[in-house]
Amino acid sequence: MDINQMQYFVEIVKSNGNLTVAADNLFVSQSALSQFIKNFEKQQGVSLFNRKNGRIVSVSESGMRVYGSALKVLNQYNNLEQVIEKESLVYKGRIKIGIHPTYLRFFFNKFIPQFLIENPDAHIEIVEAGTNDLYRMLQDNMIHMAVLVPPEILDENKYESHQLVRTEIVAFMGPDHPLVTKRLLRWSHLDDYHYVTYNKEDVVHDLVMEKLRTHDSKAIQLFTSGSWDYMIETVLYNQLVALLPTVYFSLFIAKLNQMGIVEKRFEDPIPYIPTLVREKKAGYSKVENFVYQSILENFYLENESLKYDFLDEA
Repeated sequence: MDINQMQYFVEIVKSNGNLTVAADNLFVSQSALSQFIKNFEKQQGVSLFNRKNGRIVSVSESGMRVYGSALKVLNQYNNLEQVIEKESLVYKGRIKIGIHPTYLRFFFNKFIPQFLIENPDAHIEIVEAGTNDLYRMLQDNMIHMAVLVPPEILDENKYESHQLVRTEIVAFMGPDHPLVTKRLLRWSHLDDYHYVTYNKEDVVHDLVMEKLRTHDSKAIQLFTSGSWDYMIETVLYNQLVALLPTVYFSLFIAKLNQMGIVEKRFEDPIPYIPTLVREKKAGYSKVENFVYQSILENFYLENESLKYDFLDEA
């Protein structure tokens, strides 16, 4: 029985013989587990499970002894991997990080190039997509981690997460828009005005639609897009409102002022909190942990408070 087979067997036992559950947890097919059991029992002449009408009902006495030994070997194997990683002098490997294009532009334009220069053996592959797509990629184990706004409450037993930024969704408009005279907007102020926002691949779309439904808004969606810059610029030439996240960087504010774009907050705002998320595992590669911790260090101060908490500043 090799390491992979031990992992299969241990997971099947932990799943109370439910091959469907075990297969989901192992990211393999149910047929692969069935074939493993069949081949192993035939080759070794030992029954790992008790069966009724061909279905697994419990672990056999022999199976329990094999299970106990397999646990010990797997623990030793994991310890060995950790020792080898600790002895390594460099962080080697390739990590796939899913990041929304807007986050990439606002928050990672300095960090990622500098990180790669300082750690040439740690390769970061950036996957750009909307937050809903990134969440699905994370669930499908296609990326190691993602910076996203979770579209739903994360399962804390399955995912590790840390807030990176706290901001909100605001209304951007041209200087001649009738709503520029309002100090704070109510959602009803958008009635009969055209608006643009992110497309359905992004959780912003879901958040905006839900808020408008809650307030029974009669705002008119003109179009959606995946480009923050494009939507911002369209408000200059039409009486449009762009409903998008904001950041209060001095360079960002200066650019808006230079373009003549006005930003208006809402009395009842939509919080927008980009979060670093990865799946919880028994062990991570050294480079994956290093990248994850380096990102957190880039977004947190020494007192463990966020560098970019625009909700407190707004």
